[in-house]
Amino acid sequence: MSVQTVHFGDEGQAATRELARRFTPLVPEELGACLRTFESIDRHHGGSGAVPLEDTGALVDSALEGASRFGDDDLVLGIALWALRHEVEFRALEPVLNALARSSNAAANAARLSAVFGLMQAFLAHVAPTLSADLERSNPERPWRVLHVNLAITAIRTEDPALMAFAFDALDRALPEERAGFYAEAMALALAPRIAPAVREAIEARHRRWT
Repeated sequence: MSVQTVHFGDEGQAATRELARRFTPLVPEELGACLRTFESIDRHHGGSGAVPLEDTGALVDSALEGASRFGDDDLVLGIALWALRHEVEFRALEPVLNALARSSNAAANAARLSAVFGLMQAFLAHVAPTLSADLERSNPERPWRVLHVNLAITAIRTEDPALMAFAFDALDRALPEERAGFYAEAMALALAPRIAPAVREAIEARHRRWT
C-alpha cells in the first residue's frame, strides 16, 4: 500500500503550484517572478474566480510573452488557464493561439485531441466578449477567425460527431462569409479513403447547406 499525502488548497491552487514548481527553476527571473505572483494571488484569493486586483491583465500579458519567448507550449497554456480561472482579460492572444494550434497538430490520439478541443473551446468562450464584434474581414490571421477555423479542424480530427457539430455551428455563426469556402476545402479532403464515413457525412451536410 502506498502512502498518500494531503495537499492544501483547491484544484486551481494546486495547478498553479505545480506550474510554478515545474517551470520557475528553468525560466528567466522575470518570468519566474510572474509565476510566483500567480501563486501568491491564489493563496490570498483562491484558485478560481475574479480577483479584485489592478493590472492583473498586464501581468498575464507579460507572462505569456515571456513564456512564448521561452518556447514551451505547456507553460503558455498553463498561464492562459490561470487567466481563464480568474476571469482575467488579456491582450497577448497570439502565444495562446499558436500553442493551441501546435498542441492540436501534435496530438497523437483522439483523447489528446479532445483535450485540446476543450482548451480551445474554453479560450474561445473567454475571449468572445472582446473579439466577437470583430468587423475586420481582410486579415485571415485575425484571432477570431483563427480560433474558429482551428476549432473546426481539431473537431474534424477527433472524428467525434458532437464536437464537429459544436465547432461547425460556432464557425457558421462567427464567420458567415467564410462558410462556403471552409466546407468546400474540407469536402475535398474528406473524399480521401482514410476519412471516416461519419466525418465525411458531417462535412457533406454543411457543404450542401452553404454552397
